[in-house]
Amino acid sequence: MKTITTIVYLALCLLVATFTPKSLAQSLPTEVFDNHSAVMLLIEPDSGRIVRANQSAADFYGYSKGQLENLYIQEINQFTPQQVEKERLSALNEGRNYFIFQHRLANGENRTVSVYSSPFMDESGEALLFSVIQDVSARRKLEHALWHYQSNLEQQVALQTKEIKHASTVQVFLLSSVIAILIGTTVILGWGFLRLRKTKRRLEYQRARLNAIFDAIGEYLIFTDPDEKVMSANRAAYQDLGELDGKLIFDALDDCTCVEATQFEPKECKLDTNFGTLDVEISKTDVLDNNGDLYGHIYLLQNITQRLIDEQEQRLASTVFSTTSEGVLVSDKHNRIQMVNKAFTEITGFSGPEVMGKTPAIFNSGRHDTAYFTQLYDALSSRGHWEGEIWNKRKNGEVYPSWLQVSAVFDQHGEIDMYVALFNDITSRKRNEQLMWQQANFDNLTGLANRHHYHAKFDIALTQAERKQSRVAVCFIDLDRFKAVNDTLGHHIGDLLLIEAANRIRECTRNSDTVARLGGDEFALLLPEMEMIGDMEKVAEKILRALSEPFHLEGHEAYVSGSMGITFYPDDGEDRKVLLRNADSAMYKAKENGRNCFQFFTAAMHEHAKARSQLEGALHRALANQELRVVYQPIVGRGNKLGCEALLRWHNEALGEVSPADFIPISEELGLILAMGEWVLYQACAQARSWLTKTDRPFFVSVNVSSTQFKRQDIVSLVDKVLKDTGLPATCLTLEITETVLADNSDGIELQLEQLRQMGVGLAIDDFGTGYSSLGYLKRFPLSKLKIDRAFIKDLPDDEEDKTLISAIVSMASKLKLTVIAEGVETPAQLELLKQLGCDYTQGYLHAKPSDADDFERFLVQHAQSHAHSQT
Repeated sequence: MKTITTIVYLALCLLVATFTPKSLAQSLPTEVFDNHSAVMLLIEPDSGRIVRANQSAADFYGYSKGQLENLYIQEINQFTPQQVEKERLSALNEGRNYFIFQHRLANGENRTVSVYSSPFMDESGEALLFSVIQDVSARRKLEHALWHYQSNLEQQVALQTKEIKHASTVQVFLLSSVIAILIGTTVILGWGFLRLRKTKRRLEYQRARLNAIFDAIGEYLIFTDPDEKVMSANRAAYQDLGELDGKLIFDALDDCTCVEATQFEPKECKLDTNFGTLDVEISKTDVLDNNGDLYGHIYLLQNITQRLIDEQEQRLASTVFSTTSEGVLVSDKHNRIQMVNKAFTEITGFSGPEVMGKTPAIFNSGRHDTAYFTQLYDALSSRGHWEGEIWNKRKNGEVYPSWLQVSAVFDQHGEIDMYVALFNDITSRKRNEQLMWQQANFDNLTGLANRHHYHAKFDIALTQAERKQSRVAVCFIDLDRFKAVNDTLGHHIGDLLLIEAANRIRECTRNSDTVARLGGDEFALLLPEMEMIGDMEKVAEKILRALSEPFHLEGHEAYVSGSMGITFYPDDGEDRKVLLRNADSAMYKAKENGRNCFQFFTAAMHEHAKARSQLEGALHRALANQELRVVYQPIVGRGNKLGCEALLRWHNEALGEVSPADFIPISEELGLILAMGEWVLYQACAQARSWLTKTDRPFFVSVNVSSTQFKRQDIVSLVDKVLKDTGLPATCLTLEITETVLADNSDGIELQLEQLRQMGVGLAIDDFGTGYSSLGYLKRFPLSKLKIDRAFIKDLPDDEEDKTLISAIVSMASKLKLTVIAEGVETPAQLELLKQLGCDYTQGYLHAKPSDADDFERFLVQHAQSHAHSQT
């Protein structure tokens, strides 16, 4: 009998599944199933055994979840096989997708329930039935109560009608028969009246009871006559929907379209109420009298807003679980894997069936000890969450880093019920972090430590040396003649030379030493625990020998050497900045001593370093203290043309007159040249504008511009602003630049020079002839003038080689339409020869020394007067 009941019951459930519009066989997250408010069961089809029940099922039936999962559904269902078959036919005829059964609770109470079932496939592929049970006992009782009281009311009315008729007959008979029995008749009439009153009270009581039942129901109940006109409703309906009596149900519900479609099957619909729009499920029940005639309809409107929200959250959770790019793993309280998502398989290589029932220990990479996992699970127990980096192993054995977040899910008793882990593969991120660290700390060309990393290692070495009371050697190395190789053979060959030089230096040092490239052809060494100066000398000699060997670079043979400066901690200083400055001073001393040698820092160098520090401090205040001034030296041309060069001078009370050769390089290093250069440009252009009114001859002023200004300023915007502010025509300004600017080989530099020439500003290359690539510069850059360095002028007119060189330069410049200016002219013989060679302008002490603006203005007036006198 038990087996027959099971088969019939499950056949009914499968029938329900065929009516289900959308299969519920999709996997539900365990947390959603266990915590859902609806009563849910998973049932084995063959035996009827309850495989799983949620907490709502345990609360409803009165059993614990464990007790429920040891029962069979036929032990709960009270219908006989004949009743089950009858219910199946009834559901089929009415088109219902649910069944009405009697289920017995743990306390022996029977409840009328509606059962919705659908096939369900668990993780292992086993087919189960997913059943949702809803208690409809209250609704059934309400329907029975309504029918009972309606029938009772009709019986009472019929009875009273009959009694009234009888009483009237008796009264007529008594009145017509004998007046003598008036008193008796009066008594009888009184008795009848009292009985009618009692009946009326009973009817009112029944009506009040029925209304109380109606009003006690939280959902909307509306009673209509057979023509769908509203006769009455419960309190909730009146409060939320307004006045309903006398209206057609369709009008009362604001033309809710699903009302018309509602017959036997509930319909979901949107309903406008006084408090907003609700999602409701509308069901309609016919009310019949004792003869089976239609008496009216009862409409039940249930608020399903929260249910739809729960279903949406369930779908959303399922979608997120399936589509998230993070791997998700759900395990039970014993850490056995229960569920994984698609991303888990993509990351680990394991499919769901391969890991079900196993623990995450199968992913152990072996890189973490037991203490690591103990700490992890302690955090989960105490805080309920752990997050961090962990190395796991894929199915193919590959070990990879991942970022893992594990959360514990607790039950209602505060005990861990399951674990949810989210993780992703951070291999790319780790690789990028390593690359970023490499780029931030090492030179891209040579692979040596860069300046930032060198300074960091320097500070660590000093701290360790202070603790150990040991020495640290610091070396600066500059490659001699590297610029010549770079300019003649090209930057590519220069880069190859730097790489080879870095390798040679590294091979001469210990593993504990740090070799860095600070920039260009400058290298630095940090040698900790270098106690003996003799040992440092051996290292230095070894490096210099290695650098002096020929470099074979893609068919080219190049020769360079090294100049090395050496200083010691704590002998020569205890601060990084001091030691670096000392090593730099020692390196320049090595260059002065003939290069290809090393030089230790000495007391004299120390004094020089102190002087430089004093010079730097004073230079910071020079502009604010108005210690700078501009002087002007004439540039005299053929045909009595005239111009001048604006030169910067500095006089300090403590230092006296400081040579530009000393303070200009320092101002470039400190970045002060930007403000100083802008100030000089304003002074020179403003002064030149005033002199234009004092001469009728073409006049120009030359201003030197540092390579630092081109790199760190927008020279074009600066010059344009200065010319507009001072009113000086662009053709009256010449900017003098050095090979350093042109050697930058930057498209940005070339663009700035092009824009300056388009403005009309002249461009002169200073000290022409002393570099290695000047001819290439003349071809590439938009120059208008070149200045022959004084080194080629001083031996004229006796030096034939210089005479030949100058003649060639003038001839070449003429063909390139460049104006030639000769610097350092000091004798009439030099001037005469330069005129014969076709030089356009001359500059030097022969004409005048650099002077202030007042003295130059007098020179300008005298020059104009002498020119006018010579013409007369």
